[in-house]
Amino acid sequence: MDQARYEDTARRFAEQAAGAARLKEGIAGLKGSARNGDGSVTVTVAPSGAVLGLQLSPAAMNRSHTQLTQEILGAIRAAQQQAAAAMEELVRPYVGDEQYERFQTAFRAHAPAVEPIGPSAPPPPAALPTPHSPAPARAARPVDDDGDFTDESIYKSRP
Repeated sequence: MDQARYEDTARRFAEQAAGAARLKEGIAGLKGSARNGDGSVTVTVAPSGAVLGLQLSPAAMNRSHTQLTQEILGAIRAAQQQAAAAMEELVRPYVGDEQYERFQTAFRAHAPAVEPIGPSAPPPPAALPTPHSPAPARAARPVDDDGDFTDESIYKSRP
């Protein structure tokens, strides 16, 4: 290999390594963030979809637990979509259209595709417990038949 070709190859390698380092830094800094309609639920996620932050304002507590669950899940999904779009915007120009799908497959390899857990819509009010529902009756405890030793010493008198 002649010197000029060697230097050209080394320069291209150095450019690719620098680009890969910038890409790695960019990916590390990516986050997606979303709020529900009234801003009472805010979620921040990593590009992997991992939840990094969840903030609830006092207004979020005015919802039923089921409604709040739906608001949180909706904000998580929106934040994940935002993070995915930011990832594509950052990575696709660097790797190109043909390689982007392979990149996505490799990036998601650790997390299998799953359906979200939980109902897609709140259950009907009749299916929810009421705040003042009577507690289920408990089974009676068997009476302790060993006797009551509160007035007796556990120590026998010594001769």
